[in-house]
Amino acid sequence: MNRNLSCTVRTALFTSSVSLIVSLLTACGGGGGSSSDPDTGGPAPGPKPVSVTFAGDSNADRYDSVGVVAAVSESGYHRFEWEQIAGPKVPLAGQGTAGISFDAPAADTYAFSFTATNRQGDSVSDTYSLWVSPGDDDVRAHLRADRAVSEGAEFSLRLTASGLYTEPDDWNIRQVSGPTATVEFDDYEVVAFVTAPKVSGDRVLEFEAELQVDGRRITDTAYVVVQDRPEVTSEYFCDGSGEYCGTDSPLNNVYTYRSDSPYRDYLADCVYSNQLTDERFCTLGALPLIGMQSDMPTVDQIMDHVLVSHDWMGQRFETFLREMDKTNHDFARLLRSTTAIVISSDIRPSFYWQLTGAIYLDPDSLWLTPAERDVINEQPDYRSGFGSALQFATPWRYVKNNNYAFTSYPVANRESRTLQEVELDLGSLMYHELAHANDAMSPARIDAGLDESEIFFNEASSGDPVNEYVASINPLLSQPLFDLAEVRYAGAEASEMQKSYLAEDIADFFFPDTANDFYAYSSKWEDTAMLFEETMMSLRYGIQRDIAVTNQPNSPYAEDYVVAQGQRNRIGDENIRERAKAAVYELLPEAGPQAEDHLLGLTPISLCAGENWVQNLNPSCAGSYGVLRYEVSKPNAKAPMPTQLPRSFNPPTRF
Repeated sequence: MNRNLSCTVRTALFTSSVSLIVSLLTACGGGGGSSSDPDTGGPAPGPKPVSVTFAGDSNADRYDSVGVVAAVSESGYHRFEWEQIAGPKVPLAGQGTAGISFDAPAADTYAFSFTATNRQGDSVSDTYSLWVSPGDDDVRAHLRADRAVSEGAEFSLRLTASGLYTEPDDWNIRQVSGPTATVEFDDYEVVAFVTAPKVSGDRVLEFEAELQVDGRRITDTAYVVVQDRPEVTSEYFCDGSGEYCGTDSPLNNVYTYRSDSPYRDYLADCVYSNQLTDERFCTLGALPLIGMQSDMPTVDQIMDHVLVSHDWMGQRFETFLREMDKTNHDFARLLRSTTAIVISSDIRPSFYWQLTGAIYLDPDSLWLTPAERDVINEQPDYRSGFGSALQFATPWRYVKNNNYAFTSYPVANRESRTLQEVELDLGSLMYHELAHANDAMSPARIDAGLDESEIFFNEASSGDPVNEYVASINPLLSQPLFDLAEVRYAGAEASEMQKSYLAEDIADFFFPDTANDFYAYSSKWEDTAMLFEETMMSLRYGIQRDIAVTNQPNSPYAEDYVVAQGQRNRIGDENIRERAKAAVYELLPEAGPQAEDHLLGLTPISLCAGENWVQNLNPSCAGSYGVLRYEVSKPNAKAPMPTQLPRSFNPPTRF
């Protein structure tokens, strides 16, 4: 996997003396009869008390980034809660985990109570405090963010700076204590990609970041607690590569967002466990589809099926359902076909798995604040290098009024975004993933009744998926594109012929055919999901989708991608809209008539051949291969890089 790092530091760091604070708490136990030690004749030793050990900043300056992590001496604790008991109130993006961080807004004493709970309901608690002094407004370094991870897991640490008005002379990120982790760097961003070591109990890693600025050394420290996890036995959630792996990295700790969920004790075991085996699949009697409980499920019923790695992810998802789905109820209806919704900082990219009937969401579509974004793993998509030998790209984007429908925010800028932007970002992702869910288990199949003694996969695979029907309507015909999709999306090696194709060759394959996106050639599942996603985004939000074929420059600038041919509203093509209409009627029949009328009113718009991707936000040229505009506006320097890879994939199953 290609990992990079650069020296463009734009945001914030903290430096001050850092010390380790250790607190021990003896857990209370029940009484019993007396006994003796057979070796000494004296009283037998009792069970070793469970303890909490804190590692973090004991003092800091105002505006510094501050963090603390908690290590529990006994494994099996999976629910973690922090409560602030002193100091100015600060948001804790790490709530729900054993690690928190925040930017100190004022000089004061900050104190927190920490509680860890296991599945038996036993808990251990302790408190932690630190002093923040007034400090000054000088340059600060910030290594973000202190956190908790599973042994062997991949995570990222980003270095930013505040009060810095010139490029630093040099920078460095290194591990200074704890079991040795593997650290690599990004070519363009100041980010360390870390693989946690294996541990036999919770262990703390300490990382130090350093900036050299005008002869000064400015540092910050981040603490990461690596948590011991049960041995990996699953061939589905694997530790290392495996033919049927949904992921090849150990899983984060996840928990039911609702502490009183009826599935609290086993939901993670059913759908997100490194010990998931054929013998441990849950039946539909134990974990029913949401639609087996109600034809129109409530938000409360849905939230009982939600697993998260951090509290804010569940809060955001619930807000999305309550505030942004209350008119059409599309997502509540589509969620009928799922067993669970998993949102975790280590999921990248998102996926639906017919093996479990659950959707797995990358929280990059849910964050509102920089602090929330800090805890999301920035490791590159495993597909990033696929198709690098090809000479073309197939970028896509959502637009409205000739502008990006939702903004791309560089991580280093540490900007917040609105709920309305989250709605569009998350909405498009949800339409896609839930298209897969309803493809595997359509509303008609649920209405016909399901066998509660069976596991989800057996019931889903006992009938034909919706995509078989959709694929039969004006079917895709371009064999070169089917073969190229194996290279771009599955990592197959490109042939010499495939390496020789130019953007114009691909355009000649793609635009006469009946797919609305190149990703449709990767599988019938993706073909159906892409049709459904674009149709619903256009119907519900009035958003148009661009698809184009361009060159593939070795460049970080969007204006270097030159359009050979492209279209906006491709689903309005007469050979494609029948396929899109069929997808909606089968997956979300309640929206079928509206979608049919809407599709009839859409007219594809040609993008301007020979102009770059940014200029084509306003495609006012005369036809696909028309004369270029006499004068075009200067590209927007903030334009995001074209997106090629879809935000979703479907992992294999062994069945």
